[in-house]
Amino acid sequence: MAWNNVGEKKGDVKKGVAGKVVSLHSASSESAESSKGQLSREGSKDLSGGMEILEPDFLLSVVENTKGDDSNDITMRRLTFYELLRRNQLNTIDSNSLKVYAVNEHRFYDKTIQCEAIKVLAERTKQKGA
Repeated sequence: MAWNNVGEKKGDVKKGVAGKVVSLHSASSESAESSKGQLSREGSKDLSGGMEILEPDFLLSVVENTKGDDSNDITMRRLTFYELLRRNQLNTIDSNSLKVYAVNEHRFYDKTIQCEAIKVLAERTKQKGA
């Protein structure tokens, strides 16, 4: 797999062993032009990208992998949980994973995460009983 480097021209593409090419440029030239304009206005700061560029499947894989106790893993799960909350997609998280956030046995997560996980689990219980 080959990645397009920032310093290369847009038309230049390197091919890896497998011959696959992954482009890191945005899909639409319109959004690329607007981000270039924003870059020049703000002086080399990219203010147009954030966690919204991450795929929902990737976010779910991070949130649902609750086994690690490394501080970086915990931080990534917190940030990803908040991103799913912002997107209003907490209902896509597996119930077993939500249970880990709700119980918060090791006190890795704050009360907001614990409360939101309990809300989703309660809503699922309500729907199941109805």
